[in-house]
Amino acid sequence: MKNGTLATRLMLAAIFAAVILYFGLNLAATFADPFTTAPAYPYVSEHALAVSGYVVRAEEVLSGSAGELVYVSRGEGERVSAGGTVAYVYPSAQALADANTLRSLSEQLEQLLYARSLTAGTQTELRLEEEVSASLTAFHAALSGSNLAAATAAGETLRAAVLKRSYAYSGAEDLEGAVASLQGQIAALSASTTGAQRVTAPHAGLFSGMVDGYEPVLTLEAAAEMTPAQYEAIAPGAAEGLGRVVLGSRWAFVTLVDDADIGRLQEGDTVRLRFQTGLDRDMTMTVTHISAAEGGRRAVTLESGEYLHLTTLLRRQNAQLIFDSYTGIRVPRAAVRLGEETVTDEAGNPVLESDGTERTRSVTGVYCVWGTFARFKPVEVVWQDEEYMLVRPGEDAGDARRLRSGDTVIIAAVDLYDGKVIY
Repeated sequence: MKNGTLATRLMLAAIFAAVILYFGLNLAATFADPFTTAPAYPYVSEHALAVSGYVVRAEEVLSGSAGELVYVSRGEGERVSAGGTVAYVYPSAQALADANTLRSLSEQLEQLLYARSLTAGTQTELRLEEEVSASLTAFHAALSGSNLAAATAAGETLRAAVLKRSYAYSGAEDLEGAVASLQGQIAALSASTTGAQRVTAPHAGLFSGMVDGYEPVLTLEAAAEMTPAQYEAIAPGAAEGLGRVVLGSRWAFVTLVDDADIGRLQEGDTVRLRFQTGLDRDMTMTVTHISAAEGGRRAVTLESGEYLHLTTLLRRQNAQLIFDSYTGIRVPRAAVRLGEETVTDEAGNPVLESDGTERTRSVTGVYCVWGTFARFKPVEVVWQDEEYMLVRPGEDAGDARRLRSGDTVIIAAVDLYDGKVIY
């Protein structure tokens, strides 16, 4: 009995030691082979310079003041002809209120007449639903982009679309009664409304309802010869005026650039400008002026004829000058390796050396997880950073060895080679 008990204890001890040894060996193998991976995904890398500067336009301030008795009839950035009406100045608060009521009633009448012109039925409902949906999408996009002027216009369009839909769903008798009622109110109010003074644009251009005092200071002529000292001295004057008219078709952006960063810029070069806020798109700009260095900095002026109507509210801006842009598949820098592949002929057969061995060549690539194996995929490096590289599939890579977005690339592994079992 004692011998049996001793044998059982010895057997259990041996099993325990074997389990400990098994887990110990696996743990050691884990530390000895730090197998790590990362996903490959599409990426755009840019060589850019962060700057801060001023938007410059040719502008003419409209005399008057934007007070409580002024109604602006033009939207921000809207084109206006010479002599075109941009605002009305009313003699009293009651006259302005009556005019606003008249405008609201006229808008409602227009929407009612539109609803009445529609033919009742599924097609009408579909058209109105599409109009409401499109207006809602435009309103949401304007809010997401922090474009308040666009959001205001889109909100008015959305309101009109909703009213049209509600009127169209009313009965014919209700519509006719509403039309007659509105026409009566408009006629009565038009007879009693006091006349207003019209404010007109002296020249053709784009209307802006904002005056910031920079109009006489930041001119295209001044930007064309700007020096660092003049840039530092920029200060706005009194912001007086009912609005302004932006003249011409070009605008400029003036900034200061450190002399150490000026090497990428020459007069006549084309670069992309991206504002941090206020405009959700890149603009193509031409470098028209680079000043002499003062205190290690130079004044740089860029001009463009793009999107002038979208810049009317912009003045002091943080931005990026984008020199180059690279698109590729992003992989960790450590995952890119120099490997070897067999040279084949047009038929796909290996090319042999004079001694009968297969000819090989060096090729840059990455190892990817392919089922339970490691597969080498040739790549060409497009752009490299300290931590990652942008690559594209090698020109000679077959379909099976073509790197794709979503592949799992191997960053680290011991004795890595094409076809190695990794799982």
